[in-house]
Amino acid sequence: MTPDWIPNIHPLIVHFPVALLVTAVIFDLVRVWLKQYSWLHHAVLLMYVSGTAGLVAAFISGKQAVETVAVTGTAVPVVTSHEDWALYTLIFFGIYTSVRLYSWWKDLEKGWTRTAFILPALIGVGLLWYTGEQGSRLVYQHGVAVSEADRLEGQIEELERQIAEFRSEAGPVTEDDGSWSWRIGAGADQVLVDAFTIDGAESIEASTGREGGRSHLELTAPEQMAYLIAGGDLNSVDGRAEINLGDFSGVFELVHHYRGPDNYQYIRISGSELQQGQIIDGSDNVLGSGQIDTGGWSTFRVTASGQHFYAYQNGNTVVHTHDDEMGTGKSGLALRGSGTVRIRLIEFSLP
Repeated sequence: MTPDWIPNIHPLIVHFPVALLVTAVIFDLVRVWLKQYSWLHHAVLLMYVSGTAGLVAAFISGKQAVETVAVTGTAVPVVTSHEDWALYTLIFFGIYTSVRLYSWWKDLEKGWTRTAFILPALIGVGLLWYTGEQGSRLVYQHGVAVSEADRLEGQIEELERQIAEFRSEAGPVTEDDGSWSWRIGAGADQVLVDAFTIDGAESIEASTGREGGRSHLELTAPEQMAYLIAGGDLNSVDGRAEINLGDFSGVFELVHHYRGPDNYQYIRISGSELQQGQIIDGSDNVLGSGQIDTGGWSTFRVTASGQHFYAYQNGNTVVHTHDDEMGTGKSGLALRGSGTVRIRLIEFSLP
């Protein structure tokens, strides 16, 4: 078991393969001049094999680590880049170490070939460095998996909520880059039609209520799919919504990269299942799914950066999927069914 202050085992594993492989390259350089020491050659091979095996463990633990932390905002493209470069590095050293083992088995490392192996090893060190640099940015620049940073983020969100309540903002606030946010205040139901583009259903019934000292919007679900779209075109997205589906039966979606009802990405909530996927030319491609709890208020978050898509409930990863990146589009929500959906907050921004 790991200590409480370590959310996953990735930080405990990742340093060992890096140290082994960098040391292997250094010893490889030394071996060029100290050819007479055969044990040095065997030691180098052992370090390459051990380091590459360690990279496999680090990559797997890193994939698991993403599921234990909430990656938000500008950290999203960094974590996807870190994962991509970790895979490239693993593939490189997997091939390189296999070639080294084969050349040792066939006794091919003689003369100039011994020196020739150094150059690709140095390229591998460069890959290690860049991958590690991306991981360091996650921790030291973005505070991913750092308890104090998580606490401060929660305080900031609470202050933003209080400011919104104080200002009683009725409609969503849209930024120049296409980002938008809507913290529900008094009169939100009156501006719904003006603030959103509504596709599908002809109209949406809405009202406002108050619970626990906070305002919320109540949307009555129509029988056919209704899309409520706001903001401008976004490429990568970080979206979230604080909703209560306790009195709702049907399908609720957070949609992004929306270019119409036949082309968009989504996280879809139906009963206790959350699905993540894409509608492309009217064809529904479900990329992954997971089980959720829809009792009471929950914060659902969706992020999309490049070919990496994440879905969270209350900060916990539900789904992490991959597919081709869709073109830029707008964002919003969609619903169909019976009952009411309560919303306290919905926002989409660039990571």
